[in-house]
Amino acid sequence: MNNRKNRPLSGRIGKAFAAIASVATIAALAACGSSSASGGDNAGTPQQGGTLRLIQFPDTGQCIDPSQAISDSGPRTVVRNYVESLTDQDPDTGKLVPRLASDWQVSEDAKTYTFHIRQGITFSDGEKLDAAAVVKNIESLSKQAAISKVLSLNTLEKAEATDANTVTVTFSTPNLAFLNSTASTKFGIIAPKSLDIPAAQRCSGQGVYGTGPFTLEQYDPNTKTILKRRADYKPTSELAKHQGAAYLDTIEISYVPEESVRLGTFSSGQADAIHAATTEQFTRNAVAQIKAAGGTIQSHSIPGQAFNIYPNVADGKPLSDIKVRQALSYAIDRATYATTVYREGYPVVGSVYDATSVGLVKSPDTTTYDVDKANKLLDEAGWKQGDDGYRHKDGKKLTIVWFDATKRTGQELLIDELRKVGIDLQVDINPSAGENLKRVQSGDYDFVTTPYNAKNDPNVFDLIYSDQPSFYSGVHSLTPDKLKQAQDILKQADEGTTKEARLEQYSKFQKFIEENYAAIPLSERTQDLAVSNKVHGTRFGVETTVDFTDTWLSK
Repeated sequence: MNNRKNRPLSGRIGKAFAAIASVATIAALAACGSSSASGGDNAGTPQQGGTLRLIQFPDTGQCIDPSQAISDSGPRTVVRNYVESLTDQDPDTGKLVPRLASDWQVSEDAKTYTFHIRQGITFSDGEKLDAAAVVKNIESLSKQAAISKVLSLNTLEKAEATDANTVTVTFSTPNLAFLNSTASTKFGIIAPKSLDIPAAQRCSGQGVYGTGPFTLEQYDPNTKTILKRRADYKPTSELAKHQGAAYLDTIEISYVPEESVRLGTFSSGQADAIHAATTEQFTRNAVAQIKAAGGTIQSHSIPGQAFNIYPNVADGKPLSDIKVRQALSYAIDRATYATTVYREGYPVVGSVYDATSVGLVKSPDTTTYDVDKANKLLDEAGWKQGDDGYRHKDGKKLTIVWFDATKRTGQELLIDELRKVGIDLQVDINPSAGENLKRVQSGDYDFVTTPYNAKNDPNVFDLIYSDQPSFYSGVHSLTPDKLKQAQDILKQADEGTTKEARLEQYSKFQKFIEENYAAIPLSERTQDLAVSNKVHGTRFGVETTVDFTDTWLSK
């Protein structure tokens, strides 16, 4: 299983990269919770039945089709519980295990994948899962330009069913990143009939059928979503703790925008769990209320990009001077940011990658707090302190604009920290997704922080720095010549035919980005889940979605 002729796909990590690979083992993320994939109190005998009342932040994407749902783990958790992917990935180790594919092989040149599809699996509409169904899904995904890039399908030559239960996927260039993509919820396999529905209509969830432990009975992104247990479900992942149908009868997901209402509903016993938004971790106040109500918090680092600052280095912009970028980085007290914006025990960022990401290399140069160095660098750059406390040069104040789609607690703290070294940080917020993309594409900002992708493969930065980015902040965070250098490094990394070769190139890429301060780490990204003492057996997936196959409620 999982082999490349005579060589295991996992490869042999050389001594030089042992430290890189070892970061996939997760340290405890917070004193108030658990960082393991399997969360909650698993003591006792699982009990059948009951309704889990789960609160989530409203689904701003208004779409529950697997390939199109937004990347926030809220809607992705709904997807994960009614749709499955070809593989599953252990979020603690990064190991890929079978799911809808019972095993697979990869050619020596990393261009051809052969998947053997499990037999006896059906979609919830009764259709049979077979090779033809998988091929139809892959072809559909490859035709969606943005999704194709995210799932490493953009160099696909063909996907074909070589027999009823075997799928062969061929790429024009080596593509080791593809295998990790097959564990993604965006790679969720849906019924062939569902794919005949126009993509825009699939967003409603009507007529979209998966092979998962639950069926999607109702989807209203503004009020409530309902998942119902499939009595005939056959578990496909070895990461599941039991091999029968789900214990829960129903999952009712209510969408509540106000944190105070979410916490009040949980504290009063009207909800069993709160699933925090990917961009809105529990604060110390929320933790105190959850614990006072007898609840516990489970947390897991989100693999992929950390919460980074992406500067605009175009001529005339204040951050075009690397000394100003360095000063900005040295002025940020990341330990204080973690405990103040989030809570005690929250992990402190140490790289442009989050802590669980395979390929991470620690970056002390871009995560050290040193006000004296920041002031020295700004002096050297010609920005002198004025009577107003801010720095000035050629009659201009050193003003930097943070462009964002939403107001964040950390914005006020960063304004205060940068003021200490004479930088005037202004925040410009525009919640319109369409207008945001246009503005980022045009470079009308000083820095942004929004891009992220939950995927445990070092090529997540392809979305920002490749020659076909899905996010455009990378286009502006390096000068044109350096952007080309970064893209060349990424191309070599993406086309590596061994894990060792890829990690070496991604390490080189990470150092290049850090040396140029093209991405400045601000904080770790974690996924938080609060559960009452009635909830047992929750499990985080690799994208920090929550799998409820093993979840049960004590009476």
